[in-house]
Amino acid sequence: MGRLPAEFAGKTITFRIPYSMPGELIVASNTQGTQFPDATFLHNVDKPFEIHRVLVRLTGLDDNDAVIPAQPANLGKLVRLRLQDTSKNEALTKAAHLVDTLLSANTETWDWEDPYTLVRSEGFQVQADTQVLGNVCSPDANCDLVSTAVASVRVEIAFQGYLIVIAPPSEVR
Repeated sequence: MGRLPAEFAGKTITFRIPYSMPGELIVASNTQGTQFPDATFLHNVDKPFEIHRVLVRLTGLDDNDAVIPAQPANLGKLVRLRLQDTSKNEALTKAAHLVDTLLSANTETWDWEDPYTLVRSEGFQVQADTQVLGNVCSPDANCDLVSTAVASVRVEIAFQGYLIVIAPPSEVR
């Protein structure tokens, strides 16, 4: 047996196509229950999506939604995520989960030993909470350090894996 399942729904998987389902959401400091739009993580492709990992990146933004040059190192300790599979009515996290403890320190991803498969019209609801994001010291145009308020965080999520192609009923495609 190989590293990946050879069948899905009792049919042979003939090949896999690398695929990513990304989304971004800007969440203000000290905000609870900000939800990605429902369509962001809705799978509407005619092939099943076999998910192997969740990639999460956090980017601190200033009052103008500009990226802060020197990113705060502790954003993962200030942002929580809650994931729910809406079609199967299953929570992927028991509660809102700190990003810092959700991701592997080595890969900065949430790797799934066994793939999680979505079919057409299935998807995830993702909700983000933030604590007070604080300030960070960043260099100005003269390379002097100035304190910059982290007004919001851009939460970047990508479900990554493969679209799976199932064997056709005959050898003719």
